[in-house]
Amino acid sequence: MAQAITIEQNTTKQLERLAAQRQLYARAKNIQGWQMILSVPAVIAWSLAVVTIPFLKVWAALWGAVLTILDILWLNPWQRSLKRKAAKVQEQFDCDVLQMDWDDFKVGRKPDAELILNAADQLPQKEAELQKLRDWYPSAVESLPIHLGRIVCQRANCWWDADLRRRYANWRLIALGLMCTIVVILSLVGGFTLEKFILAALVPLMPAIILGLRQSREHREAAERADRLKAASEDLWQLALSSNATDEQLSQRSRQLQDAIYEHRSNSPLIFDWIYNRLRRSYEELMNKAAVILVQEAVQAKGRPNKTQPH
Repeated sequence: MAQAITIEQNTTKQLERLAAQRQLYARAKNIQGWQMILSVPAVIAWSLAVVTIPFLKVWAALWGAVLTILDILWLNPWQRSLKRKAAKVQEQFDCDVLQMDWDDFKVGRKPDAELILNAADQLPQKEAELQKLRDWYPSAVESLPIHLGRIVCQRANCWWDADLRRRYANWRLIALGLMCTIVVILSLVGGFTLEKFILAALVPLMPAIILGLRQSREHREAAERADRLKAASEDLWQLALSSNATDEQLSQRSRQLQDAIYEHRSNSPLIFDWIYNRLRRSYEELMNKAAVILVQEAVQAKGRPNKTQPH
């Protein structure tokens, strides 16, 4: 029965894994934060400085060029590495809690225990955070057979992501447009020549433009992937209720869906915690209510869940 999900997800080992993935994602978000600080406020500061101290235009251009190179060669690869590590840790959590085999071909080797323990120990206010990580998946699934409860949990991983990412992509474009407008206004006020505008405004602005456009594009692509994942999870749920597939076939399909979920986590751009935390409570409430509805659907389709042969 899926009761094993609700028990296993709250064990110390699994909570440590959730803490580790949260800390690894936090490190990646810190890098993203520094990228934004160095490329957004710094550009406006350079533009203001050049208005009063014209000879700084060369240094402003150098700043933009160096930051662009650092972003491509160091900051972005570092951030991607942390995201992949976090996704692997979360995959290990899912495989244990949802009772799925680890896919060496798709995911690679399991993360080292030392990586998990070290990252979890570095999570600020660890004990308080561990309490927040309890009941990661809705408790309503405990009355379902494991092959059905697993699908409900996988669907919970997919359903809300698309809307949030589309909104975030729009915010990024609006912020980028406002920043470019401010820089252009400062250039006009300062009476910049074309040469000064290129050196003091456009070149320093390039890291911010690249970062903003890249993140907006990546969030829209992630939203499209999330839509496909949600559709796949719903198709799998309907297949499970139709009795046209065996428990083993459903488990295989769940593993395929999990591969796609892992790939989505590994490649999706990050959303700052302060945005996620503002929406978390409402999303969790909706997730739990949706899980109850799905359980009721399973009861109507198959009779009482505890009479279904567990896998």
